[in-house]
Amino acid sequence: MRRASVLDEFTRRHVPFEHWFNVRDLGGYATGNSTVGWKRFYRAGTPSRINEADVERARSLGVTSIIDLRRDDEAARDEVRAAEVLGVAYHRLPIISEAESMDALVAAGISSDRYLRFLETGSEAFRQIFAVLGEPSTYPVIVHCTAGKDRTGVVSAMTLELLGVPRATIEADYAMTNIERERAVAYWQIRGGWFTTAAPALVDYALGVPPEAISGFLDGLEARYGGAEAYLRGLGVAADLIRGLRAALGGAGK
Repeated sequence: MRRASVLDEFTRRHVPFEHWFNVRDLGGYATGNSTVGWKRFYRAGTPSRINEADVERARSLGVTSIIDLRRDDEAARDEVRAAEVLGVAYHRLPIISEAESMDALVAAGISSDRYLRFLETGSEAFRQIFAVLGEPSTYPVIVHCTAGKDRTGVVSAMTLELLGVPRATIEADYAMTNIERERAVAYWQIRGGWFTTAAPALVDYALGVPPEAISGFLDGLEARYGGAEAYLRGLGVAADLIRGLRAALGGAGK
């Protein structure tokens, strides 16, 4: 996809906030014989620093649920409890175990292997995440982690696959994080802290994504499990819940 086209697509679905990054609407993607509904599923970074203007903007989205993919130690640092402020249902379902060292995860870098490991070590979380996404009352929903790119990227990619969105579109959606990266870097540099002196590779890890990571993940998901639906059914996610997700988001699946 040409750079201009990518920027246009990003602008079409990006939801701007002052203190909240990587918030994007998954609506509008073609699913074969339908399109994903707008204003139903928002993927995002953490809303832990939102101000009053951001709260009002978030309320205007009509969100009824937040699914938080972070660990206890990450959530404990929140300056703002967004779900409480917004008065919406809150589901914190950590994909990464507290037993896993964050330093080790950083050292391992961003890769398809790391994402595929999520499916192994976080299987119970995935079962619960997609059980929640299968309930009509969940929507509109915000799904977020810290940066809104790795854990959120995997859940978003699996959701889009369940809806029948083409592979190239899923990969392009994932890569849009790199457009928001520029604004996030500027935000943190103004506020000082480690971003002002961090090595470029560490900043890329914290805020960017390598497009090949999601491509390899989708390959592995298909090769190892037979795709997102087969993986979730193997975890015990009922077919009715997967149909519920598709009905709520407007996709017909494969």
